[in-house]
Amino acid sequence: MNAKKKSGTWSAGVKEHLEAISQVTSREADFKAFRKFMEVRVAHWDALWEGHTKPRWARLRMNLYCGKQRAFANFFNQLSAVKEDERQRLVVAYGAGRWKTQKECVPAPSTRTYRECAQRFVTIPIDGFRTSYTHHELGCVLKRVGMEKCQRSPEDIEKYGPLTEEQMETRAKVRGLLALVSTTSDGKKRMEFVNRDFNAAINIRRCAVLESRPPALTRENFVRTTSQSGTI
Repeated sequence: MNAKKKSGTWSAGVKEHLEAISQVTSREADFKAFRKFMEVRVAHWDALWEGHTKPRWARLRMNLYCGKQRAFANFFNQLSAVKEDERQRLVVAYGAGRWKTQKECVPAPSTRTYRECAQRFVTIPIDGFRTSYTHHELGCVLKRVGMEKCQRSPEDIEKYGPLTEEQMETRAKVRGLLALVSTTSDGKKRMEFVNRDFNAAINIRRCAVLESRPPALTRENFVRTTSQSGTI
C-alpha cells in the first residue's frame, strides 16, 4: 500500500473533522470569518491531534523522505556517469521555472530538486520562459493539441448538469502535448508532435552556452496573440 492510500485509510476516522475545517479559512480579512475559523478549529483540534500524532504518521513521513533521497541519489549517479573523463566538471543548466498547479495534477518539486542538484554539481539557473513552447531548431511557436469539444452524456447532464462553454474548452485541451504545424507544398496541413521536455532541455542548454539569450525566448520580445496561445 503506497503512502497516498495509507494516509487516506488512516484519515478515514477523522474525515468529518477534516471536512469541517475545510469549510472555513483563516486567510480572510474579516474578523468574524477568522473567529469562526478559530471556533471550528478548537472544536475539532483534539480529535485531529489524537489521530495525526500516532507513530505510524512519523514512520510514513520518514519512509517518504528516505525514498525521495534514494530517487535523487540514483538519478544524480546516472547523471555523473555521463562524464567521459573524471577530470571534467559537470555543469548543469537548470530550468528555473514555475508552473501553476492544476486540479488532479501533482507539481514537480522544482525548488527541492534544484537544492539537491546544487549540492552535487555546478548548477546554473536558467529562466525557463518559453523554452517549452518555442521550437529549438526553427524558433517558431508550437501549438497545443486539443480534442473536439463535446458535452456530457445525457445521464451525466441529469446528474451533474451541462458543461459551460469554458469548461468544454478546458476539457478539450490535452495537457502537455505540443505539435509543430506546417503546410506542405500541395497546401495540406502537416502536424508533427514534439517532445516538450526534450525541446525545453535543448533551449535551456542554448541559453546557458550562448552569450545572449535567443530573441524568441526573451520576455521583451514576447507578445501574446491568438495564434500563439491557440489550440489545434
